Amino acid sequence: MKVAFQELRVTDVTSHDKEQHTVNTPSANILCFGAAHFDRTLQCTGQFIPAASNPVRTLHRKPGGVARNIAVHLRLLGNNVAMLSAVGDDGDGEHVIAALSEIGIDTRRMMKLEGKHTAGYTAVLDETGELALGMMDAEVYDLLTIDRLEPQLTNLKAWPWWMVDANLPVETISWLADNKGNTKLCAATVSPSKAVRFKPVLDKLDLLITNQAEASILTGIEIKEIAQAKTAIQLQRGKGIPDVVITLGATGVVSSSSQSGTAFWSPLATRLRDVNGAGDAFYSGFLSAFSNPHAKMDDAVANGLAMASLTAETNGTTVWNLTQTAVAERAAQAGKKPLD
Repeated sequence: MKVAFQELRVTDVTSHDKEQHTVNTPSANILCFGAAHFDRTLQCTGQFIPAASNPVRTLHRKPGGVARNIAVHLRLLGNNVAMLSAVGDDGDGEHVIAALSEIGIDTRRMMKLEGKHTAGYTAVLDETGELALGMMDAEVYDLLTIDRLEPQLTNLKAWPWWMVDANLPVETISWLADNKGNTKLCAATVSPSKAVRFKPVLDKLDLLITNQAEASILTGIEIKEIAQAKTAIQLQRGKGIPDVVITLGATGVVSSSSQSGTAFWSPLATRLRDVNGAGDAFYSGFLSAFSNPHAKMDDAVANGLAMASLTAETNGTTVWNLTQTAVAERAAQAGKKPLD
């Protein structure tokens, strides 16, 4: 998911309404379903040649996955978080689980599957640093089937918030939506190709956050401008989704709810270092604020923009030295323009 940023050297001030956004210390109970694996990035030491053996160097290898990334920042923001995913019976799986446990994430629902291997994503960059090839082994997530989750349903429904990413099989997503009871179901669409897995359950979602490409897949509307994003959001809310957010890359963010109407949000000033993980961070910041009992859409969007901005100023996908003060100060810079 791409999130809006405004590089710090740009000093113009928007004319949008500025408000003081309150970010309370959260204590929500959130269960995250989806990807938890290792990401590896390699870079060619010479010119990339397709269909040939290319010498590379390893830039980094670290835990990743959309649900895992969101869960980690939710925990660092003070929430009570659990993770449900599948890993193999290998060293990578043990490392993924241990790393989550170390920061206080409940891993009792992590499934370690005998004879399987942990998922992984490998990015190969060319000599200029541009992505030349991306490869994802996600077969283990196909094993997050209904029969594996059904015996846990009573326990799963004890969590008031579910964050479900689109790496789960479509049948499992539909089953969760049909059996959520009073639990709030929040969708993380992951990518345009996987976003379609939520199409059958749009009317059962409580929160939908997408980028413009994912929103286009779900609505059939080409989104290049704010007005088109507003139309897409109106269509999604017409399907019964009460709260919808579309991120528009460098343009900004459009949000809509019955509580606060529809609004456009400007990018935050950011000293860009690494935008990887910023979309997941936006989701974490938004959901952390939104899951509070007295949550407001405006506070949640501001919190999401703050988290995305802070993450983009960090090397890597996680702000390990995160503080509530830093998030609140950055969120206070958020400004919106009503579109109703």
